[in-house]
Amino acid sequence: MRTFQTISRRRFLTTTATLASTLQLQRAAHALGLIPQADVCKLAAEQEVGPYYVADELLRSNVIEDRHGIPLSLRLAVLDARTCKPLTHAAVDMWHCDALGLYAGFTKQNPMGPGGMGGPEGPGGPPPDFDPQHQGFDTSHSGNRPGPPGGFGPPPENHPTDKLTFLRGIQITGADGAVSFQTIFPGFYMGRTNHVHFKVRLGGHAAGHTYAEGHTSHVGQVFFPEDVAIDLMKHEPYTRHAIHRTTQKEDGIFNGQHGDRSLATLRFVDATRPEAGLNAELIVAVDPSATPAPIQRAGGPPPPQNGE
Repeated sequence: MRTFQTISRRRFLTTTATLASTLQLQRAAHALGLIPQADVCKLAAEQEVGPYYVADELLRSNVIEDRHGIPLSLRLAVLDARTCKPLTHAAVDMWHCDALGLYAGFTKQNPMGPGGMGGPEGPGGPPPDFDPQHQGFDTSHSGNRPGPPGGFGPPPENHPTDKLTFLRGIQITGADGAVSFQTIFPGFYMGRTNHVHFKVRLGGHAAGHTYAEGHTSHVGQVFFPEDVAIDLMKHEPYTRHAIHRTTQKEDGIFNGQHGDRSLATLRFVDATRPEAGLNAELIVAVDPSATPAPIQRAGGPPPPQNGE
């Protein structure tokens, strides 16, 4: 398990103290003219919201509910890009699919859902007479089923079909600018590699079970080191998802919207047992005064603005 141990030593920022020390050192170096800017405070790349956002989700940190998968503790540390200080009182909406590619709210419409390709009631995979080479699909990835051809477009706008809430939640940043979610490692679906969606909103307020109003200062996605994601997909229940796993090289959002700048740092709970779970952290620098224009995938229609 050498890969996991290397990730643990070199990539993961485990505590707020470590993060604070990193910021202090970078700001000091910047003040002395040793570096042109504090890289960790560089404005985060905007990414599309996707078709599965649902407004008014629950204020909570544990979002697992009845979903099965490898435990994931996800920490998002939000900075004010103007000052390089932790951003407090910001609401972070987080949502992602389950191990079989299903999103809460869209289980009857999702193409990977019940009765669909790869869903729990469907056989998954291409039809028996499917010939990937004749269809122009990429078959160069060892251990993967045929992937989508080049130019795989954005998904159609979806409308909620159920009131399920798994793997969705909102947290508000504290003095350290961070929020944490207890969830599972996300699966994948047609055209998308493993990822987690999130928004950063300010100027709103807690209203009962949710966070109301405010403006969106950032829309982003969390990605994971490719070698780790490939290995985790070899475990249950991810192996039941019998479709091709879209790699990062095949994911148009990862490649076209600076996904390489949104890679989480990882630490496994037990380097010898990946199924025991892992911790992930991403530092996100935003301009709290901004309301960035929605990102549009090249060649596709504007993304849906559910709840905006």
